Amino acid sequence: MIKEKVEEKVGIGCYITSTPGMGGKIKESLEDFYVEEVAKLKLSNEGKYVIILVKKVNWDTLNFARILAKKLGISQKRIEYAGTKDKKAVSVQYFSISNLNEEKIEKLKNIQIKDAEIEIIGKSNKSIALGNLLGNKFRIRIRDAKDGQIVESTLKELEAKGTPNFFGLQRFGSIRFITHEVGKHILRRDYELAFWTYVAKPFEGEREDVRKIREELWDSRDAKLGLRELPMYLRYERILLQKLREGMSEEKALLSLPKNLKLMFIHAYQSYIFNCLLTARINEFGNLKEVFEGDFVGFISVGEGYPGLKDEYSPVNSNRKRVRFLISEKRAYLALPLPGYDLDMRGWVKERVEEIIGDDGISLKDFKHEHREFSSKGSYRVADMPFSDFNYDNGLFSFYLPRGCYATVLLREFTKTCLL
Repeated sequence: MIKEKVEEKVGIGCYITSTPGMGGKIKESLEDFYVEEVAKLKLSNEGKYVIILVKKVNWDTLNFARILAKKLGISQKRIEYAGTKDKKAVSVQYFSISNLNEEKIEKLKNIQIKDAEIEIIGKSNKSIALGNLLGNKFRIRIRDAKDGQIVESTLKELEAKGTPNFFGLQRFGSIRFITHEVGKHILRRDYELAFWTYVAKPFEGEREDVRKIREELWDSRDAKLGLRELPMYLRYERILLQKLREGMSEEKALLSLPKNLKLMFIHAYQSYIFNCLLTARINEFGNLKEVFEGDFVGFISVGEGYPGLKDEYSPVNSNRKRVRFLISEKRAYLALPLPGYDLDMRGWVKERVEEIIGDDGISLKDFKHEHREFSSKGSYRVADMPFSDFNYDNGLFSFYLPRGCYATVLLREFTKTCLL
């Protein structure tokens, strides 16, 4: 499947810039992708939590936390972090570990984990959480790219029109980008289709042998076949099939999944709607700097010398002149909704959201689900990505992004390709 077609499946339907693409490849080697967290922390010499800074290569966050917990002889639940990082990268990330006695702290100082450097930076009375993270600094090399002069002209367009803050492909899965489809079926209360979409829907790009098994399973709906043929690493698919074999309904089987996975389905569908809405906004208006009555805007805060996104959103009405000024000063940005059953939406935005979800057979009231994990009031997200500290030098991009923004989404405007 052409990568750009994959983007369309998750609602990413356009570029905002008109420049030709540089092309090129990402993550050809682990050192090509460097990401470093920028966090706001209150450190002291005492507290319940030990705060560590970890530089790791080719480690996903969850697996690193699991290995660290095992080495310390503690529960993984005692290790917390602000967000997950890509495996195929060099990443610098904060972790907090609760209730370590002096013996465990000494053990932590001497722990050896392959391709990881651990530094104890202090203690705190609070664990690391999403609220601590301001954003991330990136250094990313694009190999085999064309004319570097394209960067300057693309950058000028982004500054004039805005930078689409799409949810990247990672939001929708690792290889099979189908979590939003599962969420859609759940909101339609079609649990059977939600179940089989998650377990068996084939997707090009997956290992050929696994894809063929899924094709057979998709057609047969034979749980016994799935348990016999699906590889052991597809843990959650196998758990669901086992529940079905035990006589559990598809609905109850889905409810047996871990809470974070259940929440992901609806969040992914909301992200898909956001992407579709952002695509429509660009196609209809051509830029993300212009706001109209009924729109909403989000605001920037500055801490530790880096901008962060406030969880505050305000409607545009008679204050439009003031909002335009704040946008010109890079203190406010157009925001679009992650729709839910209790979200203030107006004008163009409300019409487009109802149109998009209506095509899926869903209404806003469907987001008020009888199962709490599948329910959402809705929220807003900035549509114009507030990147800063941008620099380009012979294939190497460096920049800062507030939390929740995707580096590959920014870079796709320069390469005009889908970056995985």
